[in-house]
Amino acid sequence: YSIQTKSIDIFTIGCEGNCVDCCNPEIKDWSLRGMDSKQVILKVQKLIEQFDSLVDRVLLVGGDPADGYKRYPKEFIEFVQQLRLLDKPIYLFTRHSIDYLDKELISSVDYIKTGPYIPDLKCDDNIQYGIRLATSNQKIWKVDEL
Repeated sequence: YSIQTKSIDIFTIGCEGNCVDCCNPEIKDWSLRGMDSKQVILKVQKLIEQFDSLVDRVLLVGGDPADGYKRYPKEFIEFVQQLRLLDKPIYLFTRHSIDYLDKELISSVDYIKTGPYIPDLKCDDNIQYGIRLATSNQKIWKVDEL
Protein backbone atom coordinates (compact mmCIF):
# COMPACT_ATOMS: atom_id res chain seq x y z
CA TYR A 1 0.00 0.00 0.00
CA SER A 2 1.17 3.52 -0.79
CA ILE A 3 -0.32 6.27 1.33
CA GLN A 4 0.99 8.95 -1.08
CA THR A 5 -1.11 7.66 -3.97
CA LYS A 6 -3.79 5.86 -1.91
CA SER A 7 -3.02 2.78 -3.97
CA ILE A 8 -2.38 -0.89 -3.69
CA ASP A 9 0.84 -1.48 -5.61
CA ILE A 10 1.29 -4.82 -7.33
CA PHE A 11 4.88 -5.53 -8.30
CA THR A 12 5.04 -7.70 -11.42
CA ILE A 13 8.02 -9.85 -12.28
CA GLY A 14 10.34 -9.42 -15.21
CA CYS A 15 11.79 -6.55 -17.18
CA GLU A 16 13.77 -6.42 -20.39
CA GLY A 17 15.09 -2.90 -19.74
CA ASN A 18 18.31 -1.68 -18.23
CA CYS A 19 17.24 1.64 -16.77
CA VAL A 20 19.88 3.65 -14.93
CA ASP A 21 19.11 3.63 -11.18
CA CYS A 22 16.39 0.98 -11.59
CA CYS A 23 14.02 1.27 -8.62
CA ASN A 24 13.30 -2.48 -8.41
CA PRO A 25 16.30 -4.44 -9.72
CA GLU A 26 15.35 -7.44 -7.59
CA ILE A 27 12.28 -8.10 -9.75
CA LYS A 28 13.91 -7.68 -13.15
CA ASP A 29 14.25 -11.44 -13.56
CA TRP A 30 11.40 -13.72 -14.53
CA SER A 31 11.38 -16.15 -11.61
CA LEU A 32 8.14 -16.35 -9.70
CA ARG A 33 9.28 -16.11 -6.10
CA GLY A 34 6.15 -14.78 -4.46
CA MET A 35 2.44 -15.40 -4.67
CA ASP A 36 0.70 -16.69 -7.76
CA SER A 37 -1.92 -14.48 -9.43
CA LYS A 38 -4.88 -16.02 -7.57
CA GLN A 39 -3.22 -15.37 -4.22
CA VAL A 40 -2.48 -11.79 -5.24
CA ILE A 41 -6.11 -11.17 -6.26
CA LEU A 42 -7.37 -12.58 -2.95
CA LYS A 43 -4.96 -10.46 -0.95
CA VAL A 44 -5.87 -7.28 -2.86
CA GLN A 45 -9.57 -8.08 -2.51
CA LYS A 46 -9.24 -8.47 1.27
CA LEU A 47 -7.29 -5.21 1.55
CA ILE A 48 -9.94 -3.33 -0.42
CA GLU A 49 -12.73 -4.85 1.67
CA GLN A 50 -10.98 -3.80 4.89
CA PHE A 51 -9.74 -0.37 3.81
CA ASP A 52 -11.97 0.65 0.91
CA SER A 53 -12.01 4.37 1.74
CA LEU A 54 -8.19 4.42 1.81
CA VAL A 55 -7.77 2.81 -1.62
CA ASP A 56 -8.37 4.95 -4.71
CA ARG A 57 -6.53 2.82 -7.27
CA VAL A 58 -4.46 -0.27 -8.06
CA LEU A 59 -1.01 0.27 -9.57
CA LEU A 60 0.70 -2.38 -11.68
CA VAL A 61 4.40 -1.64 -11.39
CA GLY A 62 7.44 -3.79 -11.84
CA GLY A 63 9.72 -5.07 -13.26
CA ASP A 64 7.78 -3.78 -16.21
CA PRO A 65 4.18 -5.00 -16.61
CA ALA A 66 4.31 -4.33 -20.37
CA ASP A 67 7.21 -6.76 -20.67
CA GLY A 68 5.22 -9.28 -18.63
CA TYR A 69 2.33 -8.85 -21.03
CA LYS A 70 4.61 -9.40 -24.05
CA ARG A 71 5.90 -12.63 -22.55
CA TYR A 72 2.59 -13.92 -21.07
CA PRO A 73 -0.25 -12.03 -22.80
CA LYS A 74 -3.11 -14.40 -22.01
CA GLU A 75 -2.17 -14.76 -18.34
CA PHE A 76 -1.60 -11.03 -17.93
CA ILE A 77 -4.98 -10.08 -19.40
CA GLU A 78 -6.75 -12.71 -17.28
CA PHE A 79 -5.06 -11.26 -14.19
CA VAL A 80 -6.14 -7.71 -15.05
CA GLN A 81 -9.70 -8.90 -15.75
CA GLN A 82 -9.80 -10.33 -12.23
CA LEU A 83 -8.52 -7.04 -10.82
CA ARG A 84 -11.30 -5.20 -12.69
CA LEU A 85 -13.85 -7.05 -10.55
CA LEU A 86 -12.51 -5.16 -7.52
CA ASP A 87 -13.95 -1.91 -8.93
CA LYS A 88 -10.89 0.31 -8.58
CA PRO A 89 -9.14 2.13 -11.45
CA ILE A 90 -6.11 0.22 -12.69
CA TYR A 91 -2.89 2.04 -13.57
CA LEU A 92 -0.12 0.35 -15.53
CA PHE A 93 3.39 1.76 -15.09
CA THR A 94 5.79 1.11 -17.95
CA ARG A 95 9.00 2.60 -19.27
CA HIS A 96 7.73 2.14 -22.84
CA SER A 97 6.03 4.74 -25.02
CA ILE A 98 2.29 4.56 -25.62
CA ASP A 99 2.98 3.67 -29.29
CA TYR A 100 4.91 0.55 -28.24
CA LEU A 101 1.99 -0.95 -26.31
CA ASP A 102 -0.50 -3.40 -27.83
CA LYS A 103 -4.12 -2.24 -28.07
CA GLU A 104 -5.25 -5.22 -25.99
CA LEU A 105 -2.96 -4.19 -23.16
CA ILE A 106 -4.00 -0.54 -23.37
CA SER A 107 -7.70 -1.34 -23.29
CA SER A 108 -7.30 -3.65 -20.29
CA VAL A 109 -6.45 -0.81 -17.88
CA ASP A 110 -7.75 2.68 -17.06
CA TYR A 111 -4.49 4.67 -16.98
CA ILE A 112 -0.98 4.11 -18.31
CA LYS A 113 2.19 5.78 -17.05
CA THR A 114 4.78 5.85 -19.82
CA GLY A 115 8.42 6.85 -19.98
CA PRO A 116 11.60 5.54 -18.40
CA TYR A 117 13.20 6.92 -15.29
CA ILE A 118 15.98 9.24 -16.50
CA PRO A 119 18.03 10.56 -13.56
CA ASP A 120 18.94 13.82 -15.35
CA LEU A 121 15.22 14.61 -15.72
CA LYS A 122 14.32 14.05 -12.06
CA CYS A 123 11.73 16.55 -10.79
CA ASP A 124 9.18 17.11 -8.02
CA ASP A 125 6.49 18.93 -9.98
CA ASN A 126 5.26 16.37 -12.53
CA ILE A 127 1.94 15.47 -10.89
CA GLN A 128 -0.73 13.83 -13.03
CA TYR A 129 -4.01 12.30 -11.86
CA GLY A 130 -2.86 12.69 -8.26
CA ILE A 131 0.40 10.81 -8.79
CA ARG A 132 3.82 12.46 -8.60
CA LEU A 133 6.00 11.12 -11.39
CA ALA A 134 9.74 10.89 -10.85
CA THR A 135 10.96 12.53 -14.06
CA SER A 136 9.72 15.20 -16.46
CA ASN A 137 9.60 12.83 -19.46
CA GLN A 138 6.97 10.59 -17.86
CA LYS A 139 3.27 10.92 -18.63
CA ILE A 140 0.01 9.35 -17.49
CA TRP A 141 -2.52 8.63 -20.21
CA LYS A 142 -6.22 8.18 -19.44
CA VAL A 143 -7.16 5.26 -21.66
CA ASP A 144 -10.71 6.38 -22.49
CA GLU A 145 -9.28 9.65 -23.84
CA LEU A 146 -6.83 8.01 -26.28
